[in-house]
Amino acid sequence: MYVAMFWAKVRPEWQNEEYASIGMRMFERASSMPGFVALHKFDVPDGRELAIAYFETAEAMDAWYHDPEHRAVQVLGRQEILEDYTIEILEMTRSYTKSSSTFTHTDEEQRAADRVVGEARAS
Repeated sequence: MYVAMFWAKVRPEWQNEEYASIGMRMFERASSMPGFVALHKFDVPDGRELAIAYFETAEAMDAWYHDPEHRAVQVLGRQEILEDYTIEILEMTRSYTKSSSTFTHTDEEQRAADRVVGEARAS
């Protein structure tokens, strides 16, 4: 599994429906490609966006990168839409899942987790 993490700061004049429409079109296009697994998007507290895209293989990710419409949007992004961006490509070597029906923890572990969350939110 391969993961692309796309961190972006969108220019204020592009924080509108047109930008949202471009994003939706890119999601629809990517999700129709062989090897695409999922996309998750988040607003980061520092004003950036984070999009995390999952692909079954490096070849599937490369096909998305070279898709003609995606390439055109990349150019538009660099020239007009984005103040700055960072792309990180990762190869997933492990994945762990927690099921709420089977997961248990001690009160001490819960307090430690609550403390970590509180510190993260405060920063």
